[in-house]
Amino acid sequence: MITDAWKYLAIVALVSSLALVGCDKKKEAATPAEQAPAPTASLPSVNLHDGEWEITMKVEMPGMPAAAMKPQTIKTCLTKANYVPETSREQSDCKMENQKIDGNTVSWTVACKDTTGKGTVTYSGDSMEGLMESSTKVGEKEINTKMAMSGKRIGPCPTK
Repeated sequence: MITDAWKYLAIVALVSSLALVGCDKKKEAATPAEQAPAPTASLPSVNLHDGEWEITMKVEMPGMPAAAMKPQTIKTCLTKANYVPETSREQSDCKMENQKIDGNTVSWTVACKDTTGKGTVTYSGDSMEGLMESSTKVGEKEINTKMAMSGKRIGPCPTK
């Protein structure tokens, strides 16, 4: 029975972490004045090569044996217009907020109905390292998780 409870908590933590990373960026309608940046404006640029990336995620949860949390690997397309890895669309009630770029590091926060989190990813051309921390409310309990991410570009994005 206790083993089943740990498995349930592990699944909740993994799904919550993946859902947080996969939340869509909030898209807002641009006014005509916002459509094109001023010619002198310099947009931040991250050392990221566009394409399909393979990302391995290792989830850590206090009290959970490391052996119970096996690393997960996903493939996703990353571009200079979309720096945050999207690994799941499990929770459609999530909103990405406070995305910032500092050098080659992208950070963000995300808020969902029962989950909040923050993440950072640092890119180096064809590789990346990142960390996502989340807190999920399950009943009266709050489950905190950390997810370490490492990834590499494996080629161009597949055509649809």
